[in-house]
Amino acid sequence: MVTACEIRRRFRACGRPRVALCQYCGRSFCGEHGTRLADGQEICTRPTCERKRADVERHLVYKEVAARRNSERLCGDVACGRQPQGQCSKCGCFFCLRHVEERVLEERQGATVVRRRASLCGHCIRRRSLWSKF
Repeated sequence: MVTACEIRRRFRACGRPRVALCQYCGRSFCGEHGTRLADGQEICTRPTCERKRADVERHLVYKEVAARRNSERLCGDVACGRQPQGQCSKCGCFFCLRHVEERVLEERQGATVVRRRASLCGHCIRRRSLWSKF
């Protein structure tokens, strides 16, 4: 188990005593190179991890809006007035056929990459590039 901060400063890792593990990248970090939130989240200062935290906040708002629209029997897209006809495999919200599309996803399961078909809304399609980064 790593007991020192693994966040890089210029050419080498910080090396200060570890206070937590980043929930996104799994690296150890010290008090200067990460945040421990009151709800138990632990996030390092690496730009990718900070973008992931911000993305999760936006995603939760998006899902709330789409779910509210779905409760009114409307497509989850705020600019659409159609009835939903399909469900996004990632966020679970419902959309008309214009706002959900079938894709082939490649997902890592341990050391294996598995391909599967899935229906995705535009929001979840755009998020995939960020979440494929380590």
